[in-house]
Amino acid sequence: MSVCDLAAVRSILVVKLDEAGDFVMATPFLRALRAAAPQARILLAVREAVADLALTCRWVDGVVAPRPKEGGGIDFRGITPGGLKLFAECYRAGFDLALVPRYDFDRHDATTLAANSRAKLVAGFSERVTPWKADGNQGFDRAYGLALAPPPGRHEVEQNAALLEALGAGADPGPLELALMAEDRAEARGLLGVGAGDGRPLIVVAPGAASPRRVYPAERLAAAVSAVASALDARVAVLGTMEERPAAGALLAALPGRAIDLTGATPLRVAAAAMAEAALAITMDSAPAHLAAAAGVPVAVFSCHPIGGDPNHFHAPERFRPWTGGREERALVLRPEAAVPPCTMSCLAAEAHCIADIDPADATRRILDMLAATMGERG
Repeated sequence: MSVCDLAAVRSILVVKLDEAGDFVMATPFLRALRAAAPQARILLAVREAVADLALTCRWVDGVVAPRPKEGGGIDFRGITPGGLKLFAECYRAGFDLALVPRYDFDRHDATTLAANSRAKLVAGFSERVTPWKADGNQGFDRAYGLALAPPPGRHEVEQNAALLEALGAGADPGPLELALMAEDRAEARGLLGVGAGDGRPLIVVAPGAASPRRVYPAERLAAAVSAVASALDARVAVLGTMEERPAAGALLAALPGRAIDLTGATPLRVAAAAMAEAALAITMDSAPAHLAAAAGVPVAVFSCHPIGGDPNHFHAPERFRPWTGGREERALVLRPEAAVPPCTMSCLAAEAHCIADIDPADATRRILDMLAATMGERG
């Protein structure tokens, strides 16, 4: 029996205070929530770093971005027109439901916000689902009227679907999605020089990740990308923040006349629009992998998590591989064959370690095989 009748609730607060990739993976959840509660006013709370993606989400009625105030408390920025006003109205009346669709460790106080939303029911994932959540979020279960503990080792999209199932909603996740504006696509095409050109296919490469252990060394990445680009006679565009400029330099040096550096030049939606122009994306285990999947672009991901590693770990592809809506041939995860000692079930190094054991030549072969299978080609 469901703990909540979603078809009867009037207001829902979804607290999604994590990273860009997490937001993209939550889009099937938001779509299914809207289908289950078409009458409800759905408010979405995100971090300001993710606001660019959330602004155009068509499944919610308003978006706000909370931030701590000096001296305590929370300040809110309205992201969508009227978002802050709608949030205030629902807060004064008391939300019917507050949801925290984050399976793992809550590092941005999403549970605290949900607990203080005046919601009649707060639902999310138990502090017991991973060891690091049990340690870092001890006592958080007290905030929940429903603290879910689904089986471990499932994809984040599937875990979010389990939260909806517990609320009585249908939970066929379907594909990721992002709503891009015409100006996003126009800006991306201008940066890429689309329409100016030589007709060569485009490879988008995103060499960065939040943790150094998740970054394939630049010289090895350059060797693999150069070989793939040569085999396809492709152009290459490098996406990322300013911090990825050194890696972009290595790629440009390996691809003279074939690559352009767009690091630091693209807001998130423009980066997604650039991905949508590509024939292939090559990324780390980071947000660009999910942007590519949302755009329907074949994507190869370099992962630091070894084959045979803990499937419930926060680097595990079982949880975080690009979600392709059942088209598994469109995503390739390149992993170390085994952990490099002293690592065992996951990479624990501060710098690139296990990931550096991936052979560029083998990565090249597997990427080309994946692309050929995706395109229905051979050779």
